[in-house]
Amino acid sequence: MLFQKPVRSLLAGALIVWMVSAGALAMKLLPQQSPPPQPPKAGTLTQPPKITPELPGQISAVSGSGGLLTIGERLTFNVSWSSFVTAARMELEVADRGAFFGQEGYQLRTRVETIGYARSLLADVDEQYNSYVDAKTMLPYRLENSSRRGRNKSEELITLDQTRNSVRYGDGSEITTPGNTWDFSSLLYALRFRDLKPGTIHKFSALFGKTITDVEAIARTNERVITQSGAYDAIRVDFTAKNTSANANRYRVRAWFSNDVQRLPVLLTLQSPFGELRAELSSSIISNKPRTEIGRNPGSTPLLASTSAPPPGAVFEAIAVGEVAQDNFPFLVGERLSYDISWGNFASVGKASFSVRRQGKLSNHRVFEFVSEVASVGAARAVLGVNDIFTSYVDAEKLVPVRTEARLREGSRNKEISADYDWSGNVVRLSSGTTIPVKSGTLDLVSLFYALRAADLKIGATYGWGVLDSNHNPKSLTFRVVKREIIGGPLGSQDTLQIDILKTENQQLIAQAWISNDARRLPVYVAARLRIGELRFQLTGKSGTK
Repeated sequence: MLFQKPVRSLLAGALIVWMVSAGALAMKLLPQQSPPPQPPKAGTLTQPPKITPELPGQISAVSGSGGLLTIGERLTFNVSWSSFVTAARMELEVADRGAFFGQEGYQLRTRVETIGYARSLLADVDEQYNSYVDAKTMLPYRLENSSRRGRNKSEELITLDQTRNSVRYGDGSEITTPGNTWDFSSLLYALRFRDLKPGTIHKFSALFGKTITDVEAIARTNERVITQSGAYDAIRVDFTAKNTSANANRYRVRAWFSNDVQRLPVLLTLQSPFGELRAELSSSIISNKPRTEIGRNPGSTPLLASTSAPPPGAVFEAIAVGEVAQDNFPFLVGERLSYDISWGNFASVGKASFSVRRQGKLSNHRVFEFVSEVASVGAARAVLGVNDIFTSYVDAEKLVPVRTEARLREGSRNKEISADYDWSGNVVRLSSGTTIPVKSGTLDLVSLFYALRAADLKIGATYGWGVLDSNHNPKSLTFRVVKREIIGGPLGSQDTLQIDILKTENQQLIAQAWISNDARRLPVYVAARLRIGELRFQLTGKSGTK
C-alpha cells in the first residue's frame, strides 16, 4: 500500500544504493599480499572485442537531454527522522539515455542508504532502484530493484507492457493494470513536466510490489522553502492515495518543486504516527559545462596552501556548482563511468563505476571527491556478496590523494578504514593507528585511475607511479603506451591507445588497458591477470563526460 510503506513512499517509491566501487577495478590490477605471485604466464591478456554493430538492448552512446531531463543530473538528499538529523542519504540520478532492452528511453537511478547512528542503531539499509522509462511518455517499461536490509537481500525484475496493460514479474506471475501505470520514481520525474498551477490535480496509477494504487497529486500554494542546498520559491504538491485502507489517511506525503524551469524536487516530507521523515536537497549537479571558479584569477595563489595531512576530524566542504573550477583535466565534476566485470568464462560477475562526485575543500586543500564502487551481481553475488565503496579526496591541482576512505562489505566481512596522506613527511596515517612511509607522489587506487587519464599519453611513452594497494602496501607500477587501436564494445567502435601495465621490479605484465584517444581519455576496456584468473572490465555507460 502506498503510505503503509512510508520509506518507499517518501523516497519516491524507489530509493536505493547502487554500491559499486571502482577502487576495486584498480585494486584488481595489483596482486594481493600473500601467497607470493606466480611466475609470469606466456602470451598476452584477453584482447578487447572486435568492432561489431551495436545490438538492440545495449546501452547507446546517446547523450544530451530531452524536456527537463539532463543526462548526468544527480540530486542528493539528506534524510532526517525524529531526533536523527542525518538518518539516510538519498540520490536521484538521470543516468543515461539510449536504446535499453530494445526501446529508446531514459535510465533513472534512485538509491538510498541509512548512515551514521541510524545505520548502527536502527537499520542497515542499502537499496537501489533502476527505472527504464519511455523517452517520450516517461512511462516505465522495466524496473530493476535490489535491496539489502541487514542480512536480508533481495532482487526483483519487473517488466511493464503499457500497450497490453500488464505487468510481469521475475517469478513468472502477471497482473493486469488500468493502463499508463507508473512506479513512484518515474512518477516523481513525470510531475516535473506537468502543469503545477495552484489547484491543478493530476491522477496516476502507481505500482507498489504487486499492488496498483490510484494516486492524486494536488498542486497547492507557492511557498518559500529553505533547504541545505539553498532557498527556493517552490510549489507544494500533496499526494493522496484513493483506493487504500483508512489506515493510509494517517500518512501525509508532500513534495516541493522549485518554481523555475528545472522543477527540482527540493523537499519531500512524510507525516506519520511514528514522526516526520524529511528529505532535503543537499546538493545538485545540473550542468556538465566547465565553470570558472569565483574569485580566482589566472596566476593567483592556488587555494592549496599546504601539503600536510588534514587534521583529525577535518570536514569536506562542497563548493557550489557555479563555483567549481574544472581545470584542464579530461574529466568534469558529475562524470560517471559504468563497467561490466567478467571473469574467466563467466560473462558478468559484477558491476563497477567511477564518479567525479564533487569538488570542495578539505582543511586547506582544494580537492576532487572521487568515488569508486563495485558490487557482485547474479550468481556471483550468491557465492560472495561484494558491495564496496572507496572515496578519495584528491588534490585538485596535483592529483595526489589527501585522504581516502574505504567501506568494505564482502560476505560477512564489514570493514571501514581511512588513510590521511602527509606529504610534508611522506607518510600515510591509517585510522587503525599504523603509519606507512611512502615515496613522494604515491597514489591510492582511485586517484591512479584519474592520474593515468590526465597524463600526456603518447605512443612510446613510459610512466611510473608508486601506489598503495588495497591492503595499503606500497607497490611500484610501470605504464607503457604501446600503440593506437580501434576496438569495439557496447558503446560502439572506439579509437583507443593500448597501455601495458607492469610490475616495475621485474617488468611482469599484469594488466592492459585501452583508453580512448580523445580529450576525455575514457578507459574503455581493461584486462587484469590475477592468481584467481583473468578479470575484464568493459565500459558500458557514461554520463557527464566532456
